Amino acid sequence: FTSLVFDEDDNVLLAQRAPEKRLWGTYWDGTVASHPVQGQSQKEATRQRLEEELGITPGQYDDLRLTDRFEYKRYFENAGVEHEVCAVLKLTLSDRTLDPDEEEVAGLLWVPYERLSANPAWYRQLRLC
Repeated sequence: FTSLVFDEDDNVLLAQRAPEKRLWGTYWDGTVASHPVQGQSQKEATRQRLEEELGITPGQYDDLRLTDRFEYKRYFENAGVEHEVCAVLKLTLSDRTLDPDEEEVAGLLWVPYERLSANPAWYRQLRLC
């Protein structure tokens, strides 16, 4: 799954993957991405990763919802491949307080979602996943 965190002004929070990540280290991605463990729902996994990676607690949002699913297959250099069906979840923070885990997140950037969506080439220098 991938989860997109928004603020109340419709900015999306992009996270730069830590350099030590096996795939796509230092690339910018949606706010958090992971895989649920056996028996865990997408929402439960999202809540867990939000807290572990960014210190975001359920008290900071109340609208976590599934918005999409897509299948993709991407190779990354000689390090591996991802081939999966990815759920997309979305939430809006009422409190933008963050406490990022440096082993997971190298940087954070709030971006106006409409600008990013309409003009992805403007953000090419970020090396988006």
